[in-house]
Amino acid sequence: MRKKVKIILLVAAAALTVFVMWQFGAFSGTGQPKVCLDAGHGGSDVGAEFGGRYEKDDNLKLTLAVGEILKDNGIKVIYTRIDDEFVELEERAAYANKRRATFFVSIHRNSADANVSGVEIWIENTAPIYEEKMAQNILDKINEVGYGSSRGVKRGYQGNTSANYLVNSATDMPSCLVEMGFITTQKDNELFDENFDKYAEAIAEGIIESVN
Repeated sequence: MRKKVKIILLVAAAALTVFVMWQFGAFSGTGQPKVCLDAGHGGSDVGAEFGGRYEKDDNLKLTLAVGEILKDNGIKVIYTRIDDEFVELEERAAYANKRRATFFVSIHRNSADANVSGVEIWIENTAPIYEEKMAQNILDKINEVGYGSSRGVKRGYQGNTSANYLVNSATDMPSCLVEMGFITTQKDNELFDENFDKYAEAIAEGIIESVN
């Protein structure tokens, strides 16, 4: 009797594990990871601007490049936008949730009044350790290429750690927001352009390491 009960409990535990993984997007329709890539801003929302350079354009260009590399490596990719259109933040998160993505990565460029340089990645302030590790995987790969100073994986919201970026707090799956250098710093723009392909590969490699 004890053996039978033990088997029933094991089967129930396995079924619960599969259900939780399905519920939080661990499987796509074909069984492979499904990554939602989010190009920050778009349309009338240009994001940060510097000398006629718009953040929304850099975000989209890099997002699409990362997506192509992921697809070449067998990762299913969905996008919150693929052209210059405005999409509400709530719509971005809702889209990823509805499509049951495995991982949500939002790509941005940073801005500052001072001459600041480097890459930082933001996660929800209550994110579990494994989610921080997923973000760190991406940052580590970028750091291997080099991008000024590494500003680390940060929790919460710029200037307010008790708040969160909505794309992190409203998504059901692990998520992060990548600030790919400062668009307001000429040095970072030069690095972004000169090493663009390497940065796209680095972000993709970090995502692949995380979802696998």
